[in-house]
Amino acid sequence: MVRRPTWILLIVLALVVGAYLLIKKYPIKAAQPTPTVAGATYLITQADGVLQSLQIVDNKGAVFQMQRDLSKTWVITAPTSSAADQGLAGAAESQVGALSIIAALQTPPLSSDIGLGSPTYSMTLGFVSGASHKIEVGSLTPTSSGYYVRFDNGKIYVISQSGIDALSNLLKSPPYPPTATPVTTPESTITPTP
Repeated sequence: MVRRPTWILLIVLALVVGAYLLIKKYPIKAAQPTPTVAGATYLITQADGVLQSLQIVDNKGAVFQMQRDLSKTWVITAPTSSAADQGLAGAAESQVGALSIIAALQTPPLSSDIGLGSPTYSMTLGFVSGASHKIEVGSLTPTSSGYYVRFDNGKIYVISQSGIDALSNLLKSPPYPPTATPVTTPESTITPTP
């Protein structure tokens, strides 16, 4: 009679031989690198250079404008003139360069059908190089993934919603520097001495 440890060894041996035959018949292939998707396409390119000014006007007449002064510091010129929070102004500048194109419409619908008959926002960008661009923003796409945009009075694109929303938010929340919180000093209480 065969003992229990012998049966266990025979089963393990059978599994090892089976695994060997499987690996021999179906060899393990070397891992292939994951293909990368081509980079996103942006509305504003590096060829335009450094942003010098940004103006946003909505269809109700609200205006936001900021530009670099002679020391290359951002200042707000509308709705009221003020210094700008450099971090927030820099974030807005970065957002201009991050306006990603979701689609370029070869045969766009009528301007009135996509909100470009009377654009919701009009953005004018000026660059240190002297280049300038005008971006007219229409309505959201039916899937709400982006806005219809007319670029330099010509080509119609669908631009990411988050990028346009971040810039149009400057109309409501300009990047003013934070106001200093007044420091209160505790008043000393005078205790009368008897």
